[in-house]
Amino acid sequence: MSVSPSSGKSVGLTGLWVVLIASAFAWAPATYPGYWQALEGFAPVFNAPYAAPIADIASQSDLWRGSGSATFLLTRPLILLGIAPVVAVRSVFVLVFVLGSLGIYFWLRPRFGDRSAGLAGLLYALMPPLLATVYIRGSLADALVLGLWPLVLSGLAVYVQSRSPAAIGVAVISLLWIWRTQAGLAVFITLFALAYVLWVERDRLALLTTAVTGLAGLLSLLPLREIQADPPVDFYAHFVYLFQYFAGRWQTAPSIPGWQDGYPFQLGFAALAFAFVSLWLLWLKYRENVDLPPLIVRRSLLFSAVAVIVLLLLTLGPSAFLWRLTGADRLLTWPWQVLLPALPFLALLAGSLPSLNSQLACRGYWAALLALGLMSSYPYLTADFTQYTPPAAPMAVYGERGEIVLLEATLHESNAGGYDATVEAVWQPVQPIDFDYNLFFQALRPGANGTDYEVVAQLDQQPLALRPATTWQPGEILTGTYTLALPVDPASASLRYYFGYYNWQEGTRLPVNSGPDDKMVLFGQ
Repeated sequence: MSVSPSSGKSVGLTGLWVVLIASAFAWAPATYPGYWQALEGFAPVFNAPYAAPIADIASQSDLWRGSGSATFLLTRPLILLGIAPVVAVRSVFVLVFVLGSLGIYFWLRPRFGDRSAGLAGLLYALMPPLLATVYIRGSLADALVLGLWPLVLSGLAVYVQSRSPAAIGVAVISLLWIWRTQAGLAVFITLFALAYVLWVERDRLALLTTAVTGLAGLLSLLPLREIQADPPVDFYAHFVYLFQYFAGRWQTAPSIPGWQDGYPFQLGFAALAFAFVSLWLLWLKYRENVDLPPLIVRRSLLFSAVAVIVLLLLTLGPSAFLWRLTGADRLLTWPWQVLLPALPFLALLAGSLPSLNSQLACRGYWAALLALGLMSSYPYLTADFTQYTPPAAPMAVYGERGEIVLLEATLHESNAGGYDATVEAVWQPVQPIDFDYNLFFQALRPGANGTDYEVVAQLDQQPLALRPATTWQPGEILTGTYTLALPVDPASASLRYYFGYYNWQEGTRLPVNSGPDDKMVLFGQ
């Protein structure tokens, strides 16, 4: 391996091997048995086997905020081959890390060198926002966007340099895929792709291709324009405070608006530190007018800095008027989602260190940079795994916003030593719950005319005596067992049972599966 002392660019593929091997630290947790308790619950697993324009099982179906059909394009072939949906979804999460880090590498290698590209690719895979998207949010749509976005950038950059049809094909397919995966993020990504080509690449064909592809992606959504839903959370209550990007991993402050309990907003020490040093080195070169990098590199660095700052500012409270003015709050669930498109540019800034200082491209210093990147991300390489195996589909989804997903409800009737019925329920909240709902469990038998049913026994109580619904955390799996004393023999009474949740102050029940029904019906033997 040799290093050019003038440019700091290394010759070889060491950086590529680092990306391929060391990025395993990022995706290794996704290979553990079972699935992790994520804020979105098992929604990706439930939707993976089915072809639908917008995911609608245990998730809110919405054109802009929802998960589009392309989210599950890679899971269905695996499921058809007999692979379990849980394993198929985990495999796509793994692929996200591989595609994203390789996209960063091939985007930067021609202009920044192998070692800068390798460092940037590794840092991208280990960035806390990407890790949190996978292991805390469990959002397959947003994660897939983060895997495809670097491919768009690398395809555009390689096309400008080589006029390779394959490169522009990768960019076009990846951008269209993003539009049919998470349309809200696709709007911001298309705008920044256009700005990138206009400012950095300055190529008319690449600009025209990007614009046409973005327009085609937008037009492809027209048949789905009727799929609209109310926001699941108050968008303007979830802006981020600047200190949250630098706070500790497990530091939480539930009383502060915009803070998601247990959710890290940190950008990563290594990525931020390396990015600041890179900009400082570039400023020194400008001030002394010595050893300036090529113009295209300078444009890339300056554009990346502006992109990161602009997108970061859009996540903070003072930007609320811009969201209202433009109506862009309709595109995303949380304002901090807009930071995700900035991650490749932060990786570029951080990974450019070896190209700006040739000494840092030497083997020892470069290895130290890689090690620092790995160690600084180590606290984020965890997930709350569960050995619970989800059913093929939830039994019911309760609430206007789909707050409670009933995973299982097993009914047992008994006439030994008295008549009773017991239901064993397993459920998972996937949205913050703002009221301490009660649970109802009723037994009913046919009326005199054989069609109407009358209640013969019922149970009304808090689902968990020591855990009111407002304390349930999105993603956690909860269980409860409830028993009804029956006045009749269930074996001969043809009983049916109603199970659901209701507002005990108003007496209104939570709707089931966003429909007119307000309970789940269980049948005895």
